[in-house]
Amino acid sequence: MTVSLRHLRAFVAVAQVESFTIAAKNLCLTQSTLTKTIRELEQAVGLSLFERTTRKVVLTAHGNAFLPNAHRLLNDFELTLSDLSEQSAGSSGSVQVACGMAFASCVLPEVFKRLRKDFPGIHVRLVDDTSGGVLRRITSGEVDLGIASCVNSVGRTLDKRLLLTARLGVMFPPDYLLPEGPLTAERLRELPLLQADDDSSIMSALGAAQPELWQHVNSRVVVTNLDTQVCLIRAGIGPCVLSALAASHPFAQALPYRLIDEPAIKREVYIFTRHGVPLSPAAFTFLQVLDEVLPGIVLHPGVERLPKSQLLRCGV
Repeated sequence: MTVSLRHLRAFVAVAQVESFTIAAKNLCLTQSTLTKTIRELEQAVGLSLFERTTRKVVLTAHGNAFLPNAHRLLNDFELTLSDLSEQSAGSSGSVQVACGMAFASCVLPEVFKRLRKDFPGIHVRLVDDTSGGVLRRITSGEVDLGIASCVNSVGRTLDKRLLLTARLGVMFPPDYLLPEGPLTAERLRELPLLQADDDSSIMSALGAAQPELWQHVNSRVVVTNLDTQVCLIRAGIGPCVLSALAASHPFAQALPYRLIDEPAIKREVYIFTRHGVPLSPAAFTFLQVLDEVLPGIVLHPGVERLPKSQLLRCGV
């Protein structure tokens, strides 16, 4: 039997909700039809992809390994169909973007305003994640564009273009007794900092500058979401290392913020695309609009926007 898109869509649908009943409803199929389709797929590959219990359905190790590939195959197919449609329809189509919350909150509203005004036929699906999460999503083919920093090893499957750099600093709670004198990286050890997730660009940059920092900091809270970080800072839970881009967040601007007195400690924000995979017209238009509006957006002085640079292959 030949595996078809019908089998891939069924597999992904069940994996996402861990339920044949809900997945069948989402696909407008009967549960028996969906069960038969999954059984056909498992027979075709000669492996069990799901473990079925009385309470839920979970992926096996083989199913977990296959899921990113199934996502990529479906996304590539939709991208191809979208390209054909957009060639006849003009400035329309869809683009899937993954990026961090700081960039999404401070830059993308202006991009969306321009798209709505000039390209109302383009639909954007936006996913916020850590930099590590963004890189995994673009590598797997789940999204068309990734906006993030380089963390860990990116490999050679992606291309990147540098958009901006943002120095790191510390955001303090209201009425916090601010440290006197220059705020050096060494002095971060004296602060009861909130800690970001290991997968984040902040932790990557701090790890390069101060590898032993978190062995000395009395940090009891780990939080990645920028909105939550700002709320905790505002509530007086503790200061937090954030980039100057995050300090540009509308809800963060009223809080005390001091740049670390070492300009080399910064995060670099890139556009990531998959190497060898052509962008859809909608994704290309999204990038064009981003390049046009970015210079006019008011950001913290610690953010440096860079001229449009050449697309580079990661790992080369």
